[in-house]
Amino acid sequence: MKYNIVTIEREYASGGREIGYRTAEKLGIPYYGKEILEMAAKKKGVSPEYLEELEETPTNSFFYSVYMLSKNLIGDTPSLPENDALRLAEAEIINDLAAEGSCVIIGRCACHALRRRKDVLNVFIHSSWEARVKRAVETYGVDAANAEVVLKKFDKRRACYYNANTGKKWSDPEGYHMILDSGRLGIGKCVDILEKAVE
Repeated sequence: MKYNIVTIEREYASGGREIGYRTAEKLGIPYYGKEILEMAAKKKGVSPEYLEELEETPTNSFFYSVYMLSKNLIGDTPSLPENDALRLAEAEIINDLAAEGSCVIIGRCACHALRRRKDVLNVFIHSSWEARVKRAVETYGVDAANAEVVLKKFDKRRACYYNANTGKKWSDPEGYHMILDSGRLGIGKCVDILEKAVE
């Protein structure tokens, strides 16, 4: 089975974004992360900053499910709350990008948006707490005294967003084809593993 698309969910400060970027670079394919948020903002006619704030508002997966069901069955749709409309816009953009060709997509519940495709490799990147704190301080410039608070905040935000939008648990291994420990393996080795996995 050849995987054309790689989706990556990751713990904060686990190096997932760098792994995704370097994997895309080695494979010579596009990388999408924040770009999806920017595309969605442009599509909705609002600022990316506004959409980032909106992402922190829990979505109603029931409304989203009703929307998708009515769209598929009758081609007409009820109006959606703003945060659900954002999720739908992002899902449509993700599917459009995947339809254009091979790529690496970071976050944004891409694994769920592309769940009907058979050529998608869903990856979760994690690391030890100590390694993540070290990376947050040394690479991201997070104040050492606040590092633990920052890690917990971002992990909680990502988990809530994923759980609400997919109906699944962000940390559940059943949701992924591959789970990599970047602290133990190193960033470079994770990139090598992903490169070989999609060949």
